Amino acid sequence: MNKLFVLTLVAITVLSACSDPDVVPDNHRSTPPPAQASGEAVERHPLKTALFGDLHVHTSWSADAYAGGNRLGPNTAYRFARGEEVELQNGLVAKLDSPLDFVALTDHAENFSTHLPCTIGPGAEFDSKQCRAMRSGELDQQAMLKQVFETAGDRPGPRSPLCDGNLDRCIAAEEATWLRVQEAANAFDDPGTFSTLIGYEFSSLLENFGMLHRNVIFRGTDVTPHAISSNDVVNQADFFAQLDTACQAPCQVLTIPHNTNFSWGKAFARTDEDGYTYTEGDIERRARIDRLFEITQQKGNSECQIGVGMADEDCDFENTWPVCDDGQGTQCASGPSFLRNALLTGLAMGSEATKNGVTMQNPYKLGIIGSTDTHLSDPGNTARQIPAQFSGIDFGFAVRRALEMNHVVIGAVRKVSAGGLAGVWSQANTRADIFDAMRNRETFGTSGSRIKVRFFAGRYAEDLGEKDDAVAFAYANGVPMGSDLKILDNPNFWVWASQDPRAPALDRIQVIKGWVENGQEQQKLWDVACSGERKPGEDGKCPKTSASVDVETCALKGAGSSELQATFSDPDFSSDQIAFYYVRVFENPSCRWTTALANEADVDRPTDVPATVQHRAWSSPIWVNSP
Repeated sequence: MNKLFVLTLVAITVLSACSDPDVVPDNHRSTPPPAQASGEAVERHPLKTALFGDLHVHTSWSADAYAGGNRLGPNTAYRFARGEEVELQNGLVAKLDSPLDFVALTDHAENFSTHLPCTIGPGAEFDSKQCRAMRSGELDQQAMLKQVFETAGDRPGPRSPLCDGNLDRCIAAEEATWLRVQEAANAFDDPGTFSTLIGYEFSSLLENFGMLHRNVIFRGTDVTPHAISSNDVVNQADFFAQLDTACQAPCQVLTIPHNTNFSWGKAFARTDEDGYTYTEGDIERRARIDRLFEITQQKGNSECQIGVGMADEDCDFENTWPVCDDGQGTQCASGPSFLRNALLTGLAMGSEATKNGVTMQNPYKLGIIGSTDTHLSDPGNTARQIPAQFSGIDFGFAVRRALEMNHVVIGAVRKVSAGGLAGVWSQANTRADIFDAMRNRETFGTSGSRIKVRFFAGRYAEDLGEKDDAVAFAYANGVPMGSDLKILDNPNFWVWASQDPRAPALDRIQVIKGWVENGQEQQKLWDVACSGERKPGEDGKCPKTSASVDVETCALKGAGSSELQATFSDPDFSSDQIAFYYVRVFENPSCRWTTALANEADVDRPTDVPATVQHRAWSSPIWVNSP
């Protein structure tokens, strides 16, 4: 297993990040934004506006980030997200081209019991051998990781030995850290300009570096008194039950599964991780709380993979693991780890008759976002040319510009990119409005750029996209992405997308349909909009774009579209059929980051990863006739 993945993928539950005792950690300073003028109204958008954010961000408050050298806490991460220049751990001075509209910092809750005592002292934890070793950089990381994964199957997970076996002491420390997480977020929240959603990561481990992780996001300042972690629960069902009990009104919460490509087929199975069948209550809670899906991030893509369940030729995009061989259960890709297969499983569960006294609902109606999972305190830093986490002077084991080795990048990190972004269609840039958009699943994800995507279904004319009031008409006569559509006759769909002005032009828009027929999972894909003068052929595909990229210089060649839209209908639609539809939008080809890095270092490009990439965006699905 590559060391980068060990250090950046694992929620370390035994030791927490500890700052230099001689330096006041940045995460204990308060640098809030300017206060909004009294009575100043937040700008509202009745037809909603696209906002971009990052809902998966780690700072030095996460032990794995600290172990990788990060000493930048929440305050720095918030300043970076709102557009300020920051010097990162690898010495690079970085600044976003455009500030994010919103962010959630999601440090591992499993570390909350020991992070602050180990960081700021005084106390027994601060003076412990482990904390001194962490602060000095002398900690035996391999021994620490071995200790962590020896207990990966224990549920609940073991709390830190620094609590000296005193559960009350551990919980008190966890709650104190949780309060500081909230204080930092509240200090930077600036309604109308920059929203900071309060959250954390729930990091349940599986054997062989597997994970069943979720980010937990709250609507406002009303949150659970305790950040429920894998140290508190025995399985996924228990997590949802405890979270539901703890988050009583006015508290509102949703969860976002991520890294499901690392779940060894357990993320979207019909049973929990121990093989027990979910109860009706388990399914109801999960369907109500688990609202979104992180489709891509810096540890790979979890939409689909060639050779794994339902897939297509464009699924071979930033995949991390090989397809499982017969009998292989871990460190490989299997169907229940990927979104498209999960959506199909959900359809089957939702349409099945009651079995064994359990009314089957659809627990896998998931909207789509992307995020970064950065461990550098740099939310949204998805620059194409040599992403920050893969560049610089000393980032763990990720990048080695070694001429004598005749290649640039070592290890499995070659297979992944800088991560994605979360998009929401929101009436205003406030915590509540953004959360409501996420809960309603009116969201989209990108692999890093700021492509905008809208997707509707309803009763529309073919020329809808040509009307000045197209969006208003689409809302009034149909439903947006993330919704259920109950309709007996054939609906029309309308999709619209615009390019990121700083990224390549758009190539095409594609629709993915999934349904279950006679117990068999089915899918269909067709292109509905092509750039230039191209038109979809009889095979339902756009002719291949003539746009290309010079891999020697990364200069773009050929034209594309700044905007694409189409109204279309499903030629095989049946009013008796339960189905989902979602959209992928493709950019023109560009240099992959490994190519750009090799060019800059003047060494041979890696041959085991593509030289170019077509970045993309995904809409949330629309479910038709779904129960």
